[in-house]
Formats: sequence, structure tokens, C-alpha cells
Amino acid sequence: DFWLILLHILFYDFYKFLFHFNSHRIAFLWDYHEFHHSATEMTILNDRRVSYYENVFNNIILAPLVALSSILSNKYLEVSPFLPIFSYGLYYASSRYTAFISHSSTKIIYPKMISYILMSPSLHWIHHSTNPKHYDCNFGILFSFWDRLFGTYLGEEHIKDIQGFGVEKTEYNKHHPLYSFLVLPLVKTSRRIRKGTLFKFT
Repeated sequence: DFWLILLHILFYDFYKFLFHFNSHRIAFLWDYHEFHHSATEMTILNDRRVSYYENVFNNIILAPLVALSSILSNKYLEVSPFLPIFSYGLYYASSRYTAFISHSSTKIIYPKMISYILMSPSLHWIHHSTNPKHYDCNFGILFSFWDRLFGTYLGEEHIKDIQGFGVEKTEYNKHHPLYSFLVLPLVKTSRRIRKGTLFKFT
């Protein structure tokens, strides 16, 4: 059934949007996600610059959505053996391509009509911008309408206002990369626990 497949894709993309949104708004998750944002240049390697701790804790917080997604997946696979796999493969390839290009140094801006639906790769440059006016925007993975719906969309006209990329004075850039990847996130979490700010909203 076409509508069931569409529902599953929309639900999964919305889950990824919430995952990313949480990573910016819940204090200890931002501590992990900050590692991704500590890169001062946009390169294709940044797409994989992700803390494993972020994935673990975000999935725990979003466990009800993960469970519902599993139920939808089972229904989705009952439709036919080929169509669900093909449509999900197409979605996955499209979202991975977008994530890959979004972190590159290549500026790609979609025509306006397309950008009403799909997240233009260059919109992610704004998401990584050091300009305070660009903070906490463009969380979408493949679709842009989630950001429009929740008021976090910032259009391509703001690309010209990007002053640089990364997080000013981030602690992640002051240590050896392995320490920053494996140890520093846990150090930051222990500080949060002592201060009682683990679930503070930023």
C-alpha cells in the first residue's frame, strides 16, 4: 500500500528530525553533538564526525518512537517483498547523499519549489554557521517541511551571512582527537551530573 510506505518514510524522517533537535536542545546531548559541530571547515568527512554516546542516549529518550517505527516496519514489509525494500532503499540513499553533500565544501542550492520539500545541502551550512543568528535552525535530514512546521527553518538567503563554521572556543578542539571522541563526552556528562544540569534545555 502506497500510503503505508509513505507514512513509514515520513515517520522515520520525523524521528531523525527529533533526534537532531534533541541533540541541540537537551544539555547533555548537546555535549555529545558538539563534537560534530566542532569542525571548523565543511568537508565530506564531517558527516561521520559523530559521538556514539549521542546515538545511545538519544535512542533511549526516543524509545517510544523507535518501538512505533518497528511496528510500522513490520506492517510495511507485509505489503510486498519488493516495494518496501526499494522505497526505503531510495529514501536511505537520498538522505545519505544529502548528509554527505551537506557537509562538503560544494555549495548546492535547490530551486525554490524543490526546497519547499527537500533540504538543500547548503541549508546545512547555515546549521553549522558560527553566526549567532543561525543557531538552532535547519535540523531536517531529507525533508525541509519539519523545520518549516516547527519554526526552525532558515532559508538560503542567509548563506551570505555565514562568518565561519564550528563552535567558538569548543573544548573538543583543545585535546587529542581520540580523547575528544572517547573520553571528553563522559567528562562533560560527569560535570553536568555534579551541577544538576543534565536535562537542562538550551
